Amino acid sequence: MKTYKKHTVYKLNDEGTSTGEPRYQWITDDNMSNQQIPLAVGNADYDRIISEIDSGEAEIVEVDDTDYPNYAEKRRWAYPDISDQLDMLWHAVDGDDALKTTYADFHTAIKTVKDANPKG
Repeated sequence: MKTYKKHTVYKLNDEGTSTGEPRYQWITDDNMSNQQIPLAVGNADYDRIISEIDSGEAEIVEVDDTDYPNYAEKRRWAYPDISDQLDMLWHAVDGDDALKTTYADFHTAIKTVKDANPKG
């Protein structure tokens, strides 16, 4: 029996795990030099494969080709945006006299911009 592989790359959520929703899919036929065949009715290769599967001449094996993130990628996704991180840093320094002294250059540079461009 001929075997085809149905490859699926799944969408990932913010935690880097699969949502279960396919991002894209294709079929490979080892006899066709691993050509990627899109899942599209009307595509001659796809229609032939489905016909072979329906008649029992072939089977299809599911393959998960999702590139799941490693810990570093998950961590990077979990951090707040850099602008939010800098805002948190600003408020921490601005609210502490010792940090204002320790990071005087940082505090002065940011405060000068904020004073020149007030909210409002």
